[in-house]
Amino acid sequence: MTLDLLYLTPSGEIQPSVRFRVLPFVRLGRARGLVADWRRVPKALHQRLAFLLTLPRSRVIVIQKKLFAPWELKLIRKACQKLVYDVDDALWTLHPAELDRPGSEAKAALIKVRFAHTCAKVDLVIAGNDYLAGHVREHQKNVFVLPTLLDTDAYTPPPPDALGVGRFRVGWMGTFGNLFFLPEVLRQLAPYKDRLDLRVVSDEPYTGELHEMVAFERWNAEREADQLRGFEAGLMPLTDDEYTRGKCGFKILQYMAVGAVPVASAVGFNTQILTHGHDGLLVRQPSDWATHILSLATDRDALERMALNARASVVQRFSLRAMAPQLWRALGLD
Repeated sequence: MTLDLLYLTPSGEIQPSVRFRVLPFVRLGRARGLVADWRRVPKALHQRLAFLLTLPRSRVIVIQKKLFAPWELKLIRKACQKLVYDVDDALWTLHPAELDRPGSEAKAALIKVRFAHTCAKVDLVIAGNDYLAGHVREHQKNVFVLPTLLDTDAYTPPPPDALGVGRFRVGWMGTFGNLFFLPEVLRQLAPYKDRLDLRVVSDEPYTGELHEMVAFERWNAEREADQLRGFEAGLMPLTDDEYTRGKCGFKILQYMAVGAVPVASAVGFNTQILTHGHDGLLVRQPSDWATHILSLATDRDALERMALNARASVVQRFSLRAMAPQLWRALGLD
């Protein structure tokens, strides 16, 4: 049987890129009557070869983030009519935490070449934001910009009576690799720690500088929306570099959907998602972390106004229901 749509992913279903850029479209595709599926690519070379040789015939195959070797791309190409690459990170460069590790220069050189080759050899690249799209266009003219979308019917604010109780609740949610960005924020908030309830929700505890300031809660897929509802403000700190400018700001969208006011570094796509003072606050210098958080903690009217605006903005601009039809047209499956 020929599939209409097949996603190939480098990771399992708990990874954000799979949960929000793959699985929703598999479900929606099936609801539209398409034969849609996804498969995780094995890491071991011998397993990957067998995997690629037995791919089912598909009208469209979407490679989600994975950087294949040229010979692997040729095998995938033989299995489909249309080959698409989905990019939601600056995949041509390294995470800032990796830059000083042994072998990082060789790894950086390899992924840059593979990224360029992949973009050039596919029929379409789906980019998560304009910055990513700009880099893709150096190698591929056919680019479709699609932000990471959110099911805003599932991510909703808490009841009004849950707000304003106890210390001001400030949270950060993300994967272990991005705990790297937290120390600067914690240093700025340390003098005010007795006024704040600082929370980290992740797959691993935060053990870095000033870890004693934060309460850790292990991330849970089934409880994710409820865990986010425990925040009154949500943090998204980033360094300003080539890698972070490619981030798609999905953490911000999650905060906005549940009515937690985002406080985010003024880096990359963050500045396109948020309008400062309307639906969130942008940090342009380190001292802004404390200034912005304390302003929200002491001005309940401003907090509630920005929370309402944030919710309205994410529903209008980044909801799965509103934006998904654009993907079907781009893939030729409408």
